[in-house]
Order: sequence, then C-alpha cells, then structure tokens
Amino acid sequence: MRKAQQNIATDTDLAQANTAVRRMAWRCRRGMLELDLLFVEFVKNHLPQLTDKQISALDKLLDLPDNQLWELVISPSHGLDIETNQVLNLLSANAK
Repeated sequence: MRKAQQNIATDTDLAQANTAVRRMAWRCRRGMLELDLLFVEFVKNHLPQLTDKQISALDKLLDLPDNQLWELVISPSHGLDIETNQVLNLLSANAK
C-alpha cells in the first residue's frame, strides 16, 4: 500500500510539473514576431530544464512589455539577479 501511495504522489507531482511547464510555455507566446520566434526555440530547448528560481525569473521577465523584454535580450543589463541573467543568456544565445 505504501508503494502505491508513493507512486500516486510521484504521478501527481509530475502532472503538476507538466502543467506548470505548459502554463509557462503559453506565457512565452508574444505579440512581437522576433520574441515569438525566439521563445519557440527557448521553450523547446530550455524550458523543461529550468530551475524553480529561473522559472520565477522568467515569469517576471514575461510581465514586461515586448519592447522592454527585447531590449534586455539583445543588450543584457547589469544589476539583475543571477537567475534573470541566466535566463537572458539562454534567450540571447538563441537570438544569435
């Protein structure tokens, strides 16, 4: 019985993680063509491997207007936290 309960918990955790990744992938859809194309590759190649802190940083970045986000992607800013810089570096690598 205990093993079955552990499997159910694991299945529930997986389902919640998949839901979170799908929700974040949907949030990555943008109105600006350049960002939309950039995020297609980012979602496919990087999103599932992001840490919780990186996902939180991405969530904050996605709250920005497209023009501000694009500026950060093409010319990273100093003074941002580590996780935000990591996400921006992954995005910038896809932009080149």
